[in-house]
Amino acid sequence: MSEYTTVYLRSKATPLLDYREQPSWEEIQNLSEDELNQIRNEIKEHNKNVDRSLGCELFYISTTPSRQLDVLQWSSSPQILTAELLDEVLEFYNEEIEFNKKSIAKNKETIAKLEARIVKANVDLYEKISEEIDDCNESIDYLEEELENKRYLYNKFYFAKGILDNKSNAEDYELVYTKC
Repeated sequence: MSEYTTVYLRSKATPLLDYREQPSWEEIQNLSEDELNQIRNEIKEHNKNVDRSLGCELFYISTTPSRQLDVLQWSSSPQILTAELLDEVLEFYNEEIEFNKKSIAKNKETIAKLEARIVKANVDLYEKISEEIDDCNESIDYLEEELENKRYLYNKFYFAKGILDNKSNAEDYELVYTKC
């Protein structure tokens, strides 16, 4: 199942609304069809206003990166994204970036050692060492792709932090996020 984290920029003057859920079976079992339709329409209309109260969508991240980002707690309601929480998010991505950089460097060191060994290897070992080098190169390709993705996400949240760091913005606007 996919999970999405969406970050919004909104005016502080607008009330922040919560989504309404459909009533439980116990609440609606004795209601007529007209009453049920009326309740459903009210909930639908209210939830449209919730979307409007969130403000302007800045960006969203989905699936795996969102699940990995457990700094932002899951909530069915919109949550305020504070400067402190943004610092934690930026630290999270910074740690991920550093881990990927170290892993890439480690794989490159391994390749250098293997290439030094392959020169001295006989035919039987040559193929095995060559496979290990290929595996390290595949790992480096994957890690570089992940590194690029983490930097991209870091920059998105850094942009959002820039909005909050601007004093004139902070007076009138705030950031909220939703997870679903």
